[in-house]
Amino acid sequence: MNRTIPIPSTQYAYYSDSQAKANEAIIKRIKNAPYYSNLKKYAAQENLPVSLVIAIVATESGGRQVGKNSAGAVGIMQMKKIAALEAIRRAAISKDLTAAEKKKIAKVSPEVAKNDFKIYRARLDGVDYEKAKNELEQGLFNADFNLMLGTMLLGQIIDSYTNSGKIYLSKAVAIYNQGSSARSKIQPYNTATEIIEKSTLREEGKRYIKKVLGRNGYLHIQKPNLTL
Repeated sequence: MNRTIPIPSTQYAYYSDSQAKANEAIIKRIKNAPYYSNLKKYAAQENLPVSLVIAIVATESGGRQVGKNSAGAVGIMQMKKIAALEAIRRAAISKDLTAAEKKKIAKVSPEVAKNDFKIYRARLDGVDYEKAKNELEQGLFNADFNLMLGTMLLGQIIDSYTNSGKIYLSKAVAIYNQGSSARSKIQPYNTATEIIEKSTLREEGKRYIKKVLGRNGYLHIQKPNLTL
């Protein structure tokens, strides 16, 4: 699906003017990283602005191939194994998985590839759900695989917040960080500022929006002409 994503912003800032310089260095690190060509490839594949994917990577991991955090998130886009598995299942059901994606996923997790990649929580047609998750988690330590599934998930979330051609990116950014359980907390609000000021989203989620979309945040630094 082709789409043009308007980049929203908010006057709220997590980073000071002096910290913005450090953020510029992180963006430069990402652009010089060995995985950057794959980042651009997967961003294009999911019709995402490269600047947005850079901003998510910068916020999640600082562009470093980090390990597993206390919440169970892994790698440069800090993917959780359950979120990765759900992204694969949704793509398989909607027939959006490419042959190349299927090949990579099957190599990492033969268990996930069973039942035509449509794996559910229960044992189904001889598929071991726990084994599938654990195999997938190991694959997420690889930057290429992490980027492939991270951008797939981000694209799906953005699709879910697209209505009559209008994209509510602030909501998508919040849900990428907080997970689908937070959808009801932000449902009445459409802008980053509204979510920060009025929603019951956890403070961690509000900080995340500021880091990605706020003044001196990772998108603002890349696109300084954004209206704040």
